[in-house]
Order: sequence, then C-alpha cells, then structure tokens
Amino acid sequence: MSRRAIEGSYARLLGIRDAAYTSEPYLPQDIGADYQSILKFLRNEIDDEFLGFDLTQNCYWQQNEPHYTFHAKALQSKINQLIRYLEMVHRASTRVVEIGSVYNLIQDEELKSRCSDLLSATDHFDRVINQATQVLEERVRLKAPEFRGENGIALLNRAIKSDPATSKIRFSDNTSEQEGYAAIFRGLFGAFRNPSHHGFLAEVSREQALQICAFVDNMLSALNKAVIRT
Repeated sequence: MSRRAIEGSYARLLGIRDAAYTSEPYLPQDIGADYQSILKFLRNEIDDEFLGFDLTQNCYWQQNEPHYTFHAKALQSKINQLIRYLEMVHRASTRVVEIGSVYNLIQDEELKSRCSDLLSATDHFDRVINQATQVLEERVRLKAPEFRGENGIALLNRAIKSDPATSKIRFSDNTSEQEGYAAIFRGLFGAFRNPSHHGFLAEVSREQALQICAFVDNMLSALNKAVIRT
C-alpha cells in the first residue's frame, strides 16, 4: 500500500469537493470524470476494492454521449463518502497539502489531461514538467506555425523577441513588458524544459511539479491572448 498514492488522491479529492460545491442542481462532466479517474487509480495502487463508490445511475443528470452532467447532491455525496473512507480506513490526514485544490484551478484542458495521471502517481514527477513544458512549446508552434521546425530556445528566438515591433508573438506593446514575457519563456525552457527533456530529475516532488504546472498554465493563458504580428 502506497502512502503517497493515498495522500495524493486524498488531496485531489479535497480539491474536487471544493470545485463541486455549488448551489446549482447539476455539475459539469469534468468533475465526475476526475472523481472516477481517482477511484480507478486507487483501485490499481491499493489492495482495496473500494466497493460502493462508483457513480450510479441516480448520479447522472444527462447521459447523452459524449457529454455527461451530474446531479450535484448525488455526486457530492459520493465524493464525501470516499474522502471519509480514506480518512477512517486508510488514515488519510487533513494535514495533507491540498494539491487537488490547486490542480482544479488549472484552466488549460490539454495541460490537465496530459498531467493529471502523472500528478496522481507515486513518483517520477519530473514527467509532469516534461509534459507541461512540451504543451507550452507546442502551443508556441501553433501560434507561429512558420517556425514549426524549430525546438526549444531556437524556437523562442524566432517567435518571441524582446522588441514588440519585431516579435512574431507580441504580448504587449510596452517594451519592458514584452521583454519580461520573453525572459520568462526563456527561463522556463532553460530551467525546466531542457533538463526534463534531456534527462531524469529524480529530486522533483509532487508539490514542485504542480507549482510548475500551474505556472505553465498562466503562460498558456498569456499566450492565448497574445497578438500575432503579420
């Protein structure tokens, strides 16, 4: 039985519980999907069948493929039951850092889909950094497709320049702000993208991986709003 598997899943469940708290009668599909993925992960990692925690028919609000919505109270009940079970049977602690709360603040869906299972793992969290920075790199290519053949810093040197007048991707007309974004992207690639692509980073913790993932999410948001110089 892995303590880190329990603690990581417990923390994410706390985050999902916070996200599921609403006065609305229904909840979106991603909350139910996140809950089911955690339950599946727990069954794979821990010698426990976790009977009775699957979402049942009365949890679903609509079941039209490929979209599902859920009855808020029914899904909240399942989430709370699983949290209490982990606390009482597997000694999960409320002192666990609420990783799930931060994770559910991440907005970019591709980033979440590529990193969620890796954050729920028990080790090798450098894979989160690898995937998060890869998403960022690919998004730069999509923003400036004429530089698609470039990689890493070479890609940034072509697509994001410090001078807003000459930069293909312009974050701001203000030179200081554009310089700041250019420096941030180069710093992310130099400090995190390159090391995680060229070797293993065994010392990376789940908390560190999540922090970097959240920061990449901010940069993806800025990239989405950036203007392309024609």
